[in-house]
Amino acid sequence: MTKFVEMGFASDETRESIADLISTNAEWFGLLNEVIRSLQITAIKACDTVKGSPFDKLPLSLLVLHRANGHLQGAAILLERGMVVEARTLLRSFLETALVMAGLHDNYETVKAMLIEDMDAAKKGQAKVIMKHGIAHDIEKLEERIKEFGRVQNLSIDKLAEQGPLNRMYLLYRVISNDAAHPSGRSLRRHMRIADDGSSWNGYLIGPNDPADVAETADQLIMTGIALGVAFQQMVEDVENNEKLGEIAERYYPVRDAHEKAKQVICK
Repeated sequence: MTKFVEMGFASDETRESIADLISTNAEWFGLLNEVIRSLQITAIKACDTVKGSPFDKLPLSLLVLHRANGHLQGAAILLERGMVVEARTLLRSFLETALVMAGLHDNYETVKAMLIEDMDAAKKGQAKVIMKHGIAHDIEKLEERIKEFGRVQNLSIDKLAEQGPLNRMYLLYRVISNDAAHPSGRSLRRHMRIADDGSSWNGYLIGPNDPADVAETADQLIMTGIALGVAFQQMVEDVENNEKLGEIAERYYPVRDAHEKAKQVICK
């Protein structure tokens, strides 16, 4: 059996500890798996009914849901191993995708235009890099192509957030960008063993993260998944799965409230 010191989170030792970590946060993982199941069933069902071109409202929304499901499932798999930083990095992408879904729900034409412009901006940016490094086979043709794009901008997440009812989630998006997704001082601190005085460190943190961090990340994944799922189910008029997701939400919010109250007591 491979040990953590040999293979890290990919070791047999880590895989064998999954059950223990899940049992420590059984309620959170139970709800998380229910949300995963709900969104997956919704997506598979919609494959049979949603037709059209990729940028029509419902096909585009379904494509976004498929992307979101990959993020959610990937984050859950990482979280089972105690890989909080890595799970939160996927949570950031999951949040971004949820903001797209919310925007499609409320302002489809605007968000579609933003996505198309982002696609053009990406191509223009890639062309400029090719030009900069002198690796183009036909410089003149590439220059013409760059001019054809005109003035285009990459997708602005803060502006995207304004297009739907989940604009408050943009703050969480920014927090996670700093504490996990980017190699920032805050994210690197997660790998430091902070001394009791709180102002110095005395070693490195290696291995599964604190169960409380696992719970917090599961909480945020569930919250985002419910919001994203409701938006899509409303658009495709999937009443049955919308009701089931509503039932999950009714059980989730009391768990979340109890968790928040417990944290406040600890803080006091």
